[in-house]
Order: sequence, then C-alpha cells, then structure tokens
Amino acid sequence: MPPIEPFYIALGRLLSQARAKAGLTQEQLGARLQPPMTRASIANMETGKQRVLAKTLVELAEALDVDLTNLIPRRPPRRAVKPADLRSELQSALDLPADKVKELAKQLESIARKTA
Repeated sequence: MPPIEPFYIALGRLLSQARAKAGLTQEQLGARLQPPMTRASIANMETGKQRVLAKTLVELAEALDVDLTNLIPRRPPRRAVKPADLRSELQSALDLPADKVKELAKQLESIARKTA
C-alpha cells in the first residue's frame, strides 16, 4: 500500500468534520454525489486513503452546504513532530482505532524521513 499523503489526511479530517456537522452518514453523503459514491469511498476519503478529484471536492462542498475553502487544508507550519504526539493527534482527529493510527503514523514518519 502506498503511503498516505498528509494533505489527504488533513482533507479527510475536514471532510469528516463537515459531514458530522451536517448530520449526514457516509452513505447519505455518497448518495448526494453525481455519480453516487459508496460509503466505503467516503470512508476512504475521510481517512486520506483515496484521493479526491477537484470535481468531487466541489460536489462534496455543495452536498455539505459548506464553502469549498472549508474543505481545503491549510499548509501546516513546518515543525518537528514527535511520533507519540503524531499518533495522539491522528487518533483524536480521525477517531480511528489505535492500531490504524499506529499504521498511519508509521507511514507519515516514513514520508517525513524521505523529505527531510
């Protein structure tokens, strides 16, 4: 499995938050898109595993009744992040089981080492 890019993790977190605020399930959100997307596709976008086409991002914003800019991650400040902090932030932001967070953290650490 290729590593998950931090941009898509951040986008997924924003998408998940907007969906929750709108009171929609992943299935309901997927049904509002054209063509409709499965619950699994929405889940994969929310965890950063699936890239999002620009057209789909616009449709998601419309379906969630939010401004498109609310779904686009801002560039995070460049700072060193300790692995334990990263795991904790991922777990709280994505509301995932600890084993999935650990897997994501390892992938992000690998990316950080390659770009350092």
